[in-house]
Amino acid sequence: MRRWLLVTEYHWAALLIILGLSAGAVAWLSFGLINLAMANYGFVSRHGWLALREGGLLQIVDIGARAVAVLAAYLLFKAVETELIHRWRLSGK
Repeated sequence: MRRWLLVTEYHWAALLIILGLSAGAVAWLSFGLINLAMANYGFVSRHGWLALREGGLLQIVDIGARAVAVLAAYLLFKAVETELIHRWRLSGK
């Protein structure tokens, strides 16, 4: 595995920066995602095929891509958080 992909190889300060950036990405990307998905669902359910042809399908794809990006940022956040907690517990011994 590439060394730069291993979370255990980074300095704790770099991990804190990555943690903050990933938390910010989760917040920024997920802001309004539920409202947008519900509005798109209402639009498609009311107007059917016409809504899909007029951009509803493209919006569904966009919502899915945002959801995948939010999930990736969240998984990065949890990986870094777990590593920092592990280091913190080991330093206390």
